[in-house]
Amino acid sequence: MADDKPKEPLLHLYIDESGTRHPDRPGTEAKHGNDWFAMGGILVNDEDVATVKQGLSDFKKQWPKIKAPLHFTDMRAKKKNFAWLGTLDQGDLNRFWSTYQDFLAAMPVSGTACVIDRPGYIARGYGKREGDAKWLLCRSAFDILLERSAKLARMNGRRLTVSFEMADPGTNQRVKSYYINLKNNGLAFDKQNSAKYEPLTVEQFAHTLLTIEGKDKANTLMQIADSYIYSIARGSYDASYDVYDRIAKGGRLITDQVPAEKAAILGIKTYCFDQKKGP
Repeated sequence: MADDKPKEPLLHLYIDESGTRHPDRPGTEAKHGNDWFAMGGILVNDEDVATVKQGLSDFKKQWPKIKAPLHFTDMRAKKKNFAWLGTLDQGDLNRFWSTYQDFLAAMPVSGTACVIDRPGYIARGYGKREGDAKWLLCRSAFDILLERSAKLARMNGRRLTVSFEMADPGTNQRVKSYYINLKNNGLAFDKQNSAKYEPLTVEQFAHTLLTIEGKDKANTLMQIADSYIYSIARGSYDASYDVYDRIAKGGRLITDQVPAEKAAILGIKTYCFDQKKGP
């Protein structure tokens, strides 16, 4: 007998990474001086996907020299497929970044992430205790990010699909294994310490998490997630960072979109920022 119950609408999570996932390996030295691992990107309601795709298409039409998928690192460095940005005069370069930031801030998406300060993580002794070997930074960040996204989906009567940017086969399989573990077993964090975050039950995870799929860099939504995750990570240390500031003022951060009393359990998570000022 067919199920006549209406299907729940979908919420889509697009995940990218920024930084070094191994707690015992040196991070990449950066001019901004911060060392993070972050996982996140954007959440978008199913009915808004077409609008986001059209928005990216319209942005690219303004800049005919764009011949490759957007990649925020290369755009900022003016290298590889975006070396042409280095040939623009300052006025045109400013216009490029202004129009791109306006595009990011106008899209009907929610920027979300878990950002871990690696020096703070190491200072707490994580990664060296017995049993910590399984907790690469990406495991902690993934579980926190998925749990918050799933709670948001449930709050809005939706189910959650997950898409992540593909890397090497081993990494892809690891990410999928994190998802399967959450769906089947729920969170493995200490129950007493995590109780204040109102964690989902195994049954709630099983119902809310629908699918996971790897995507390549050419995927429209993944291109936007790539810009969002770097901007949120850097903005977690410096809220004046221009791209972060623009998307924040545009109301695109999940922390500002949920009720204030829910921000601590649904918003962007900054982790091990004991000595730092996060968003």
